[in-house]
Amino acid sequence: MPVILLLLAMAALVAVMLVFVNRNLRKQYAMISKAAQQIAEGDHSVRIPSLQLDEFDTMGQDINLMLGKLDNTINHLAIHREELRLLLSSIDDVLWSQNLDGRLVWANQAFINLFAAYSPDKRQFYWEVIREPILIKQIKDSDTDDAKLMKELQFGERSYLLSGNRNEEARRRVFIMQDISSIRMAEQMKKDFVVNLAHELRTPLTAIKGFTDAMQDNSSANNPRYLRIIQNHTNRLIHLISDLEQLIRLERIAEIERQEINLNTFFKNVQMVLSPHVEEKGLSLSIQLDKRLPRLHCDPFKLEQVFLNLVQNSLRYTEKGEISIKSRVLDNEVLFEVCDTGKGIDSHHLTRIFERFYVADSSRNRSQSGTGLGLAIVKHIVMLHNGRIDVSSELGKGTCFMIYLPTKQLSGSW
Repeated sequence: MPVILLLLAMAALVAVMLVFVNRNLRKQYAMISKAAQQIAEGDHSVRIPSLQLDEFDTMGQDINLMLGKLDNTINHLAIHREELRLLLSSIDDVLWSQNLDGRLVWANQAFINLFAAYSPDKRQFYWEVIREPILIKQIKDSDTDDAKLMKELQFGERSYLLSGNRNEEARRRVFIMQDISSIRMAEQMKKDFVVNLAHELRTPLTAIKGFTDAMQDNSSANNPRYLRIIQNHTNRLIHLISDLEQLIRLERIAEIERQEINLNTFFKNVQMVLSPHVEEKGLSLSIQLDKRLPRLHCDPFKLEQVFLNLVQNSLRYTEKGEISIKSRVLDNEVLFEVCDTGKGIDSHHLTRIFERFYVADSSRNRSQSGTGLGLAIVKHIVMLHNGRIDVSSELGKGTCFMIYLPTKQLSGSW
């Protein structure tokens, strides 16, 4: 009987221990299961505490170690993703990606600026946002073309280079549009420069050759007149080459040698040089300076060339009235205005008159209107002074050139 009681007691104890162990195991298992569920829902901050059972504790610590490494990886990915987002948003090129069904997935700020109908919160098709038929056609054609897309497009006055490629694994297409308008404009300016330069050289050379032949064939009294014509065309070629050399030198200069000048004295010299030419044409030249003007830190010889070229340009296109030079002190810069009462310039020419050899008035031949490089030289000199130049004009009323020089170049007063 005592043996039976002892066995029953031991069985009861074992049963209690099994219940306790089972509850403990279920509790530790539940902790691991709950942590796993939280991790699956995206909460990587959860950690499993130390567990009594070695096997469970080892498993829990391994999961904690994995979560730590996963957090580091996710943080690094988030940093790289933000850097990529900032980089793509700061790029001037138009970038976007879309699904194979044509729905827009992502676009950078340049895309949003160009296509105002795009809304990042909506799942829009590209044809709902992009209104340019030629671009829609190229995107549509790329659906059936396995080759990498590379096409130049024209939107109004802007030129773009469209590139596109597929990401088969992600089932997306990525596109980029680069604004190459400035490149095409530079190429056109180079072509115009070559054509105009050839014309500028051919015209006087043809005249020189013609009158030289005439002198050889005829020794009449006209020869002195022919010689004067030849001399005029030769001088014009010399001036043209001189202006070309000056323009090339200006383009190569990175920094000018500045000195402080008194603007009152400076413009007295300008007036002294220009007055004979102005009076010869029956015009008047007035110079009105703002009394608040301080001394100017500049290259006086190059700055003088600016005003000489602008006034000489006004002389060619002004038959009556006056030419004026005025100055005003603004908040952060000084404004110089060179205005005339001439025939004026049509508005569609204004954006190009600082180009080499560009002629706004095609009715005038070049012998009347100079070498065609004066305004290009003016613009380069102003830019070397960290300034800017603008122009306004009205047909039949005159033209005004505005030169802005930053006040940081000014010091003292006079």
